[in-house]
Amino acid sequence: MARSRNRPPKLLPRVGAVRPAPPATTAELLERAKVAGKAGGPGPTELRRFVERIVAGDRAALGELAPFPELTTLDAWAAFTEVFGATPERAAIDPECSLRSARAAQRRIHAVAERGGRIACATAAPASLLGIYGAIVRYALGAGAEIGDLADVGPLRIDGRSPRFVRWLEGVAVVSDGAALCATRDGEAAREWLFVHPRPSLVVADGPFAEVAWEAGIEVVAFAGLDRGALAIPAARGDRCTLVPMRVDRPPRAYALLSDVFSATPEPASERPSCPEL
Repeated sequence: MARSRNRPPKLLPRVGAVRPAPPATTAELLERAKVAGKAGGPGPTELRRFVERIVAGDRAALGELAPFPELTTLDAWAAFTEVFGATPERAAIDPECSLRSARAAQRRIHAVAERGGRIACATAAPASLLGIYGAIVRYALGAGAEIGDLADVGPLRIDGRSPRFVRWLEGVAVVSDGAALCATRDGEAAREWLFVHPRPSLVVADGPFAEVAWEAGIEVVAFAGLDRGALAIPAARGDRCTLVPMRVDRPPRAYALLSDVFSATPEPASERPSCPEL
């Protein structure tokens, strides 16, 4: 008992001594959702090889794009750094780049919509991206755009499988087997989609849909990750392309913050954030 009486009193923490952590920024939340950042993408070695293949005109790396004449490795890396925030040593999507580009994309959608332009939407990754496209369609319709909604096209052979159909879900074209929605990586569905669709003023799409539309001379707002990022070349050049860098294989709820961007009032161009200098 004597020993316990001689012990020093326990010190209680002072009220207010521990400061709560500041709330996470939108960019930090995007990285936590693994829409941006390093998670799930190619490593530095894989990304370097991918960029080299784009420069060499490799069809697998270019997707549905034609080779870019006189493209150098230096030019290609400059584009990937500007659009994605990636470097040869850091294979990651900078979330600030995602936000910057999403706001720029929303301004383009708004500009086309308010003059009553026709906007065509299509996704090659419906299990992940239908939610964000739904937000875009609702916003564009409210701003005055014309959104196509056509009957099924098909049967087709897509990704080596048949029968497949191009089907519209509330203004968004997707690939279906008639019972379920299917992801796609080849250009067959995109070419059929663009053939039957009245020529749009703007395409909002990802994967082969965005690439085929850009090759057809149409302005595109594209969503792409580092593994299919060849559209960064025209995006960096300001050549009919606004690319929103992000992973396209996350659960739909992971894109809620970007959906909010496409539902908000557009910011003036002078107020848009820029990617940090690396």
